[in-house]
Amino acid sequence: MSDMKGERHVEWLRPLTPGAGPRYMQIADLIARAVQTGELAVGDQIPSQRWLATQLGVDLTTVTRAYTEARNRGLISSFSGRGSFVAGVGEAGDEMRIDLSMNTPPQPASGSMGDALKLAIDEVLARQGIEAMSAYQDTWSGASIVQAGRAWLRPAVGAMAGQQELIVCAGTQAAIFSLLQSRTQRGDAVLAEPLTYPGFLLTAQQLGLRVVALEVDQDGVLPDAIERSHRETGAQVIYLNPTLQNPTASTMPEHRREAIGAMLRKLGMTLIEDDPYRYLLNDAPPPIVTYEGGERAYYLTSLSKCLWPSLRTSFVLLPRQHDAAMLQDALRASSMGCSLLLTAVAEHWMRSGQARHLMLDIQREVRARQTLARNLLPKDVNAHPTGLHLWMTLPAHWNRQLFALALEQQGVLVACSDAFSVDANPVDAVRLSVGGARSQTDLAHALQRIATLLREDRRRGVRAIV
Repeated sequence: MSDMKGERHVEWLRPLTPGAGPRYMQIADLIARAVQTGELAVGDQIPSQRWLATQLGVDLTTVTRAYTEARNRGLISSFSGRGSFVAGVGEAGDEMRIDLSMNTPPQPASGSMGDALKLAIDEVLARQGIEAMSAYQDTWSGASIVQAGRAWLRPAVGAMAGQQELIVCAGTQAAIFSLLQSRTQRGDAVLAEPLTYPGFLLTAQQLGLRVVALEVDQDGVLPDAIERSHRETGAQVIYLNPTLQNPTASTMPEHRREAIGAMLRKLGMTLIEDDPYRYLLNDAPPPIVTYEGGERAYYLTSLSKCLWPSLRTSFVLLPRQHDAAMLQDALRASSMGCSLLLTAVAEHWMRSGQARHLMLDIQREVRARQTLARNLLPKDVNAHPTGLHLWMTLPAHWNRQLFALALEQQGVLVACSDAFSVDANPVDAVRLSVGGARSQTDLAHALQRIATLLREDRRRGVRAIV
């Protein structure tokens, strides 16, 4: 292996083959082949992602996905500030990693999402033809997918689903970016829970916004804290995820939602209510948008967490007096709309009842996985019986980064509290996503490793002193 500092020549690198599968998988396969043949040895450094992207003529995202795939296969380990290296024995180099760091739904309990997807695509193409799926569509007003979306939202928001403007977008992340871009200016403060969705934090950073953490108690954000922060910072926008909150797995009770709605009306503030997990829960209170004060709220929901992330189909229910053109322009500028094929699949599933069937099947699988977690992990873990993730505060002898690193060396990936924290010094805790493991067996193995590690009494960040 040549020196990566210069990165002038990499013996194992080969040109990618058009039509031979996804390019990121081809790159991961090149790494695997080089490890098998000995071209790459344990401890060898892998080129930087940007350099490799330039050499292969692909975008940086493709190489990032390739390195993630290689890590998931146990081929490489990555270290912040140091780069990526070929993994060795003791670093899960000879076994599949179990990734509990990404919050994705598992495969349905009694079938394959792939089989359901193939059937749906066949149905869509047979009914509409490939030509209808081959265009760009950046506005959806009056489209049949909007009507299907209204029916999908009705159990959550009631009559509002048919009374207010509904916009379809290519994932909730696009909606969050476009809403913040259209409702704020660089330097503005926006309010949020102290631990919140990393995609929101990233968007705020990209737009030059200042995120202010709100005070919370066991029921969620304190209404008085909203008023205090509003007066101190001038913030006009607040972002909340009140149902199965990411990452804490807490759900805000009804009385607190009502109080927050009243406070938002008093202050004239705009709420972005992100509600991606509702459809997996049978006991979620009504969204804040349905209470007094909700007339200034944007309600976001998605099919990514309750069905399949790659559908990239989300809905935004707009406030009554909002001009939809402003948000549509922002979405058009950032993503040029949704995939016609994916939205057609989503619509087919919603109208046929298949979405409901798949969702209940996923819910059953999640319930079984949460039962495993409840049986194997400490009792004070915060979770919901059908939630995709759980939140685990670490014992006093564990530092979050050391705990995550020790788990990674055993082949288990988790998400540290740092990824979710508005402030620089979060609590020592980790989020575990039960849907990330490929099977209940894999999940049980991962949870057993976590439980064993929790019992080890390691000192926090101690190094040898001589």
